[in-house]
Amino acid sequence: MAYIPDDISEIPDNHPSYIPASDDERERLTILLHKRLDQIIGQEQQAGLSRHDRKRLAAMHKQIRADLAEIRYGATKRTVREIERRYRSGR
Repeated sequence: MAYIPDDISEIPDNHPSYIPASDDERERLTILLHKRLDQIIGQEQQAGLSRHDRKRLAAMHKQIRADLAEIRYGATKRTVREIERRYRSGR
C-alpha cells in the first residue's frame, strides 16, 4: 500500500528525483478514478454476487482508494502515468 504522510511537511517535494504531476494531470486522473470507484460500488451492491467476485471487488475498491490518496498527497509524474496505465488497460 502507498505511504501516506501524516503531515504535509513530510511530502517529498524537495528531493531532486521528485517531479510532481501537474494539477491538471492529477485532477484528470482523480476524475477517472472516482468514476471507476462509482462503478465498483455499484457492482458491489448487486445481489447474488459470488464470494470470489465480492472479494475481487473489495480489493479493487481498496486499491482505488489507495491510488486516490497517493494522488492527493503529491504523486509524481511517473506515479500518475503508472496509475493511468493500470486503469486504462481495462482492469
